[in-house]
Amino acid sequence: MAKKLQVETICERELLEKILRIVERQEKLPSANKVAANCLYDNKSLMAKLGIKEKYLKKLRDNGYLGYSREGDKYWYTQEDVDRFLRRFHYEAFAVGDVLPEQGGDYHV
Repeated sequence: MAKKLQVETICERELLEKILRIVERQEKLPSANKVAANCLYDNKSLMAKLGIKEKYLKKLRDNGYLGYSREGDKYWYTQEDVDRFLRRFHYEAFAVGDVLPEQGGDYHV
């Protein structure tokens, strides 16, 4: 059971890191910052933007990790909601030095 929980935690962390990389790329685009500040997403558009499935989006919303507005059965997310979520789960890089490890087939922890 602990191993399954550990695997799920690793998968969620990898997913959050992927989402953060997407947002960081978007922030580097000059026009994206101006447009993104006024963005409003529904479930479908936010899932497409973050590359996540409906079940995971619901989990983030239901557990209070992602802010939203709701009207009837329709959920809406502002760019501020998304940015707040990403900032909350952002981890700074901790590696020392400027040399990246060589890429190989084996990965050991």
